[in-house]
Amino acid sequence: MGPIESFALFLACLYIGSESPRFGPSVLAPVILLSSLAFLYALGPSAIGFGLAIGSGWILLNEMVERATPLR
Repeated sequence: MGPIESFALFLACLYIGSESPRFGPSVLAPVILLSSLAFLYALGPSAIGFGLAIGSGWILLNEMVERATPLR
């Protein structure tokens, strides 16, 4: 990935991060997971795609555990 693509990805992630409080993690995490998996499928193995897939999958796992066993 060249510097132009890296900068474009940085700007996209910055925009998504600034808009995420409006959507919430339960809506944003599956979108990031599916887009990162499509990125990995289209372009092959990369650190950015793998990190996004692992991170968003971890958020989804945490949300499922919190819903299954709420702390009260």
